[in-house]
Amino acid sequence: IGEDGSFLRKDFWNAVDILILAMDAFVDISSYPTPKITENAKSFRELGLGFANLGALIMTKGLAYDSNEGEAWAGAISSLLGGEAYRFSTELARRQEPFAGYAINREPMLNVINKHRIASHDIKTELLDDEVLAKESRNVWDEALEAGEKYGFRNSQSTVIAPTGTIA
Repeated sequence: IGEDGSFLRKDFWNAVDILILAMDAFVDISSYPTPKITENAKSFRELGLGFANLGALIMTKGLAYDSNEGEAWAGAISSLLGGEAYRFSTELARRQEPFAGYAINREPMLNVINKHRIASHDIKTELLDDEVLAKESRNVWDEALEAGEKYGFRNSQSTVIAPTGTIA
């Protein structure tokens, strides 16, 4: 967040893009314990972008974890993270190619992206004090679906959010 307490959407968006690009590149140069795991990793290009300190952001905004406003912030940021990760994956697919398993998984993959798009409209964005974040947290899924239909996705999975307290 900025010094004025505003959410730095463009910085967040850029960080997502850079990390997806870097993680995707690591798929090609990484070594894996078995040939089968190597084949699977390179065929599906699963990534695990996540975030930390969401609770700190909610507290900095003066909101309680279990408040409706805190939930709206968590939902909007999670939606922006996931939607941009998949939208950027379509850019990588356009420039390179979709993941090898995409052709046979096209319809189920697009169905999952569409379900996320629909779910983004359930976030109570009217509780946010950031109208642009509210709008972008929904629009990014429209863009991901539209571009995915056209170019496919470079990565079968882009995000993973670990359960609270398991890795800290």
